[in-house]
Amino acid sequence: MSGGPRRSPGPVFGPGDRRRIDSIGLSRISHHGDLCCGEARSFILRRFDRWADTGSRLAAIPLVVGWGPTRWPVHWCRLAQPDELVGDCGVHADLAGELLTLAGVPYARGRAALRPAVRAAAHWRSTWSESDADGTWIGDDVVHHEVLRIGGRWWDPTEARWFAGPGSHVLAGQVVAVREEGADWQQAAEEQRDGRDAESGP
Repeated sequence: MSGGPRRSPGPVFGPGDRRRIDSIGLSRISHHGDLCCGEARSFILRRFDRWADTGSRLAAIPLVVGWGPTRWPVHWCRLAQPDELVGDCGVHADLAGELLTLAGVPYARGRAALRPAVRAAAHWRSTWSESDADGTWIGDDVVHHEVLRIGGRWWDPTEARWFAGPGSHVLAGQVVAVREEGADWQQAAEEQRDGRDAESGP
């Protein structure tokens, strides 16, 4: 029998994880209302001009801004300071919203609950802790991930790919639940069944 890490019994996306994720505010890149952030925002958005269409620009977000720990709140001027731009899924999602707004494409912000590989959460927690970044998004079984709803489809701005919703898989893990901001959670059929079984008891 393996002595490696184990999953906790019962439904993956339980009430505790739901409350934890719902308590996380929607990520918005802040603006000082001054020239510093105005110039930094223009500088960052201009970096996407090399791509001809909106879809290509969305796909380029993780190329322009690498994924990594972010200490919130983050302002445009601080985001633009390093030689290599770095941001988490919240930065990616807000940048995607900026590009979609500029292109006149309607969208909704959203969030997903992902079940990552067994050792991934511990690695992310260590990485965020070393950077003094908030690790509330990382749970024992489920992590929070910001996404977008565009034209009736789900878009992952960090992996630059479409995904089918609850029950599907992205590189970071299985999507156990997803929702548009302000709407109800949509859960995978397996999660809904496990949740009902847990509530009914033996």
